[in-house]
Amino acid sequence: MSARPGGTGPEDEWTEIVSGLEDVRRAGDRHLAGPRDWSPEEAVFGGPPAGADDAREDAQDDDAPYSPDPGPVTQGLSRGALLSWTVLIGVPVLLLVLGLMPGSLPWWAVVAGLVAVVGAIVHLLTSLPEDRDDLDDGARV
Repeated sequence: MSARPGGTGPEDEWTEIVSGLEDVRRAGDRHLAGPRDWSPEEAVFGGPPAGADDAREDAQDDDAPYSPDPGPVTQGLSRGALLSWTVLIGVPVLLLVLGLMPGSLPWWAVVAGLVAVVGAIVHLLTSLPEDRDDLDDGARV
C-alpha cells in the first residue's frame, strides 16, 4: 500500500484508530480490579459533565446487580388456574396413555375426562380479566 500525499500511511492511521479505541475497551472491561475513577463521558468528551457528582452516585448504583421487580406475570398462578391448567394438559395425556394400553377404556372415563377438560377451559376463560385499556397493546418494557 502506498502512503497518502499528506504523509500519513494506512498503518499510521490504523495505529491512531486503535489507540483511540483503547479507552473504549477499558470502559467495557468489568473484570478490572478496583473502582472506576472516570466516567465514559469524561473519556469521550474530555471533562466531567454537569452534575458529575450525582452521575457518579448513579453510576455506582448501575454497577449493582439488577433484580427485576416481580410483576403480575411472574407472581404465579392462583390455585384454581393451576388446577385448570393441570387438568387441561394432564387429562388428555392420561386418556391417550390409557387408550394405548391393551383393553378398552370405559365410556364413563372418557366422558369424565371430556367434562373435566371442558370445565377447565370454562374456568380459564371466565377468569380472564375483563377490563382492558384500549390504548394498551400488551407490550412490557
